[in-house]
Amino acid sequence: MIRKDLLTGEPFVPKRINQVFANSANRIAFHNKKANDLRHSAAFINKPLHVNLKILNELMKGKKERTFHKQFLMGKGFSFFVHNHVNHYEGKNHYAVYQYTVVNLGNDQIKILKND
Repeated sequence: MIRKDLLTGEPFVPKRINQVFANSANRIAFHNKKANDLRHSAAFINKPLHVNLKILNELMKGKKERTFHKQFLMGKGFSFFVHNHVNHYEGKNHYAVYQYTVVNLGNDQIKILKND
């Protein structure tokens, strides 16, 4: 029985009944490409999300709650357009970035809460 390698398309004779790659290098390259494609497809959201997390980790070091001006956060590179979930705080839903809840207080004041 002859099969075609999933990565290169070359024909090969499998040594096992479930073998789909001609060799281990092709198997590794196939799965690395698949993981890389997935990473690149999500990069447009993950990159700004990770930038936000780095900024919040730096600003909230050792603190549970702080208030900042919106322009200060924007100057640091914080993007208010990305978040990864919503937290409930004081009867309202607020955007959150990982363990941080971002509460808009009005008058361009933003309260950051660190959740445990």
